[in-house]
Amino acid sequence: MLDKFSSTTGYAVRKSHLADNLAENKDLRSPGYLKLAEKEFSYRLKIVILLALDSFSLWLGWSIAYADNWQPSKINLLWQSSELPSLFLTVLAFMVFLFSAYDLYRKGDKGRNLSNPIKAVFLAHLAIIPIIFKFYEPPIIAKLSVAGFITLVLVTFQRLTLNWIWAYVRQKHTPLRQKILLIGNPEQLERSRSLLDSSEVFKIAGQLNLAEFEDDESLYIALDKINYKELDEVFICSWEAVKGAASLYWKLRTIGVNWRILPINIKLPNRQAEMATIIGVPTIRFAHSAIVGIDFFSKRIFDIMVSSMLLAIIGLPMLFIATLIKLDSPGNILYKQTRVGLKGNHFKIWKFRTMVANASELQHKLEAQNEIQGGILFKIKDDPRITKVGKYLRRYSLDELPQLFNVLRGEMSLVGPRPLPVRDVAKFSPDHFFRQEVLPGITGLWQVSGRSDTGSDGVFNLDFEYIENWSLALDFRILLQTVQVVFRAKGSY
Repeated sequence: MLDKFSSTTGYAVRKSHLADNLAENKDLRSPGYLKLAEKEFSYRLKIVILLALDSFSLWLGWSIAYADNWQPSKINLLWQSSELPSLFLTVLAFMVFLFSAYDLYRKGDKGRNLSNPIKAVFLAHLAIIPIIFKFYEPPIIAKLSVAGFITLVLVTFQRLTLNWIWAYVRQKHTPLRQKILLIGNPEQLERSRSLLDSSEVFKIAGQLNLAEFEDDESLYIALDKINYKELDEVFICSWEAVKGAASLYWKLRTIGVNWRILPINIKLPNRQAEMATIIGVPTIRFAHSAIVGIDFFSKRIFDIMVSSMLLAIIGLPMLFIATLIKLDSPGNILYKQTRVGLKGNHFKIWKFRTMVANASELQHKLEAQNEIQGGILFKIKDDPRITKVGKYLRRYSLDELPQLFNVLRGEMSLVGPRPLPVRDVAKFSPDHFFRQEVLPGITGLWQVSGRSDTGSDGVFNLDFEYIENWSLALDFRILLQTVQVVFRAKGSY
């Protein structure tokens, strides 16, 4: 839309409705200018829709949890009770407040981040526990936990669905993308176009090449000739090349369109960041990647709830597996091995025994046959130490089921880097120990990205990717993918 450049005048003018004559441009603050009002209305409407969907998810979660005998016909019981409506409205108020605090009703990546809704739902239900102990009977906490879990699943599913629908609509209908103007030097403009085109969020309406301008005045003339009614944002991708930065700053502040600096020349970690100002100086702030504080607490609660439910469901199948192991070969049912966990602490991992009783002693004779690239991890196909029952347990990862007790004991998490034997950790290089900064997991990105077919370097890269991008939503996605991978029995031996 600003694709025609004039080398004689020093600024770009597009031959379309985006560039109007200077005399015809209206002041963006004039009463007759309705474009901004239309955008503001659509944004407010989006907030109202999100509020309605979040409130409905909470109501449905509570209605299901408090319905008698889980009968759909009695799903309106929430409003027939004398005590639940006030408690529900309290949680709703907390949840809406937390959603707003996490910027979930604003534009940008924060609104599409799935970990923040999970935290908000969890904290909203946690906040009313003191109220329950003060004014209600303690047994209501059990149903409150179920209501919170159902609401968490519903809100996550709702946000996932909305994100997918909106991404699909934007992909199929480019006019719905945000129209932006790029300002920068040729190299940065090219790199910025490649980056923004792949996002499927923005549509580049035009660009101003700073190399084409003789001075600041010619740049401002070009900016004055742009009809900002056709733009959503302005991106500056070569801010350091602007000579009159202060003047340009105020010029952009008064055009009536949001603008941002795109630091295309700065190589930063691929992590979510936010702007923070220190005595008037803007800085780019990155959150810690270690799972600590409320992140660790919410992950721990998630682990306890899910592992408890799984043990209740698969308790009898686990007893059947134990019987088969005992009948198949002599030795203990469970295999316990020292593994390295959080902060390098050692613990005993529990697994169903899949090898002969003296497997550890035989490993020294098989080291030369190790098939894992890098030499740190030890795996070989057709391992002669594996028993008949053990072969099938390993194929479908059923030997890992007793580790649910390790999760309940706080030694492991459902999702995380796999805990490695002392033998493997002894071969670590210094940059491998980052994986010991989080709880090890039963499953992880390694398991859903190739399992035993992944080399040592690939394993560490996947562990690093998991720690850097952790969220409860990521844990939930990995658990679902683990089920698919296990049933396919791909890459396991």
